[in-house]
Amino acid sequence: MAVIKKKLSDYNTETLFMLSPMDLTEILWSEYNFIIPFNEETISINDMIVVQELITKTGNAFSYLAYLNSIAKIKVRQAKRSKEMKKEDIEDAIDRKDAISNIAEAVKMQYSAISRLITVKQQINEELKMTDGR
Repeated sequence: MAVIKKKLSDYNTETLFMLSPMDLTEILWSEYNFIIPFNEETISINDMIVVQELITKTGNAFSYLAYLNSIAKIKVRQAKRSKEMKKEDIEDAIDRKDAISNIAEAVKMQYSAISRLITVKQQINEELKMTDGR
């Protein structure tokens, strides 16, 4: 029987934290691995619409991941305090928090790259205006 691959939107916060650290990582990465298909030399004005969408998506993703990271931190602390939790369960809670933190960092880097792309494109356009395209 084929395994149905779920998306992030199929989970609420509580069920996300019931996933194995590997499954959580895979779901978050498949959702937030934004591809930046341009560079400052090849991007056109029409491409800027896509870039604007990407910067909005990465900003929203980072906010959500920061929220999940806060929840994960609480869950790690609760797991460490619990007398019923096994060592493996505590390690899994730590791994989930680390996975969320690492993906949040990757999204932050993507946001920075997109932002820099916009800045460089604006600078190129300003230089072209000053030289009349020569």
